[in-house]
Amino acid sequence: MKVLRQGERGLWHRRLAGRLKAGRHGSSATVPSARNSSRVLIVSRVTVDGVAVCVRDLVQAAVGAGYQVTVVCPADGHLAAWVRQRGAAWERLEMRRPPHPSDILAVMRLRRLARAHDLIHLHSSKAGVVGRLAVASLGLRRPPVLFTPHGWSWLVGGRLAPFYRWTERAVLPLAMAVVAVSEEERALGCAVLGPRAARIVVNPNGVDTRRFSPEGPVADRSEAPLIVWVGRLCHARAPDVAVAALALLRTPSVRLRLVGDGEDRAAVEELVTALGLDGRVEFSGFRPEPAPHLRAADVVVISSRYDGMALILLEAMACGAAIVATRVPGTSALGGAGQLVPVEDPQCLAEAVDALLADPQRRRQLGAAARARAVENYSLQRSLEGILKLWQGLGARPATGLPDSESRRQSTPATKKAS
Repeated sequence: MKVLRQGERGLWHRRLAGRLKAGRHGSSATVPSARNSSRVLIVSRVTVDGVAVCVRDLVQAAVGAGYQVTVVCPADGHLAAWVRQRGAAWERLEMRRPPHPSDILAVMRLRRLARAHDLIHLHSSKAGVVGRLAVASLGLRRPPVLFTPHGWSWLVGGRLAPFYRWTERAVLPLAMAVVAVSEEERALGCAVLGPRAARIVVNPNGVDTRRFSPEGPVADRSEAPLIVWVGRLCHARAPDVAVAALALLRTPSVRLRLVGDGEDRAAVEELVTALGLDGRVEFSGFRPEPAPHLRAADVVVISSRYDGMALILLEAMACGAAIVATRVPGTSALGGAGQLVPVEDPQCLAEAVDALLADPQRRRQLGAAARARAVENYSLQRSLEGILKLWQGLGARPATGLPDSESRRQSTPATKKAS
């Protein structure tokens, strides 16, 4: 199976740009004129947490670079307000995660919106399917499509997993490029999607290492050892595993702070009571600035069942936290600067946390190494420049009117491969 390596990606981008300039998108699409090539439509079903933050940061960078950006997403969550604050237009489109008859209406709505744009960037699996079907229906005049799954749909598991795998194989050719946010996510895609997965490119997520740093405000805490968990209270992020691990810790009086909210909160609260942990688990709710809680932690736990590359991992690394994370796509970013444990194994998680709580010097060493890796390999600027370079390779140019080569030199230097 052919997989794009670092050197091959640049060649692939150049060939891709050449095909677009020649007026070919797959076998039929045309490229908009330079005068209109700055209109970008971003579509996301997810409006909270990591995916929404990625879209928000991309919108800010794109608007700053001179693109005219419209974001399409549901009205709930934070994303709609975030993108309008950053100078983008917003269109409401409700989408449900599982297959639903309303998907037909979503396809029709996106089809109308896509006509007026020169590049479509789809975020999240549901938006990826609906958006690609909508654009494909435009025929010869369809704009190029970029898709970032932020975690493959079939990882949800259950009875629909085979259907999700089949669907992704079927619609994969409808995107000019698919962006994996980690090397592991790309590898998972290649294993399922076959030879066509050669169009998957890797652009790792990034973190603002000035906003997330060891220096800054620290959230209140008691003298008791503190574990901090940040994310959406949902099946994918596995807060229940973190709670179960707390019950198994040997270190006395440890507290667990859950920073986030979500559909599984009631179930997690019931688990806390069932395990006799009332008074030891803090439900802090959603916090737009999680850095103070990361700085307050003795250990940060990331217990995800699956992921692409969790932003909270990079944020905790940038804050210099001692981290215990499950071995899912993206956690290789730690590179030894943290502890990795199996998925859904509270006993292993508890043992790793106990070991770190008993060794303050080790925690400091891991935190310093994690901070150094975040700064060196996972800056937000580098991640955003990689995406804007892909946009330019697909024919979308900033409204500044700079020549393509000059624009690339000034705005989008090449992204290094993360180690």
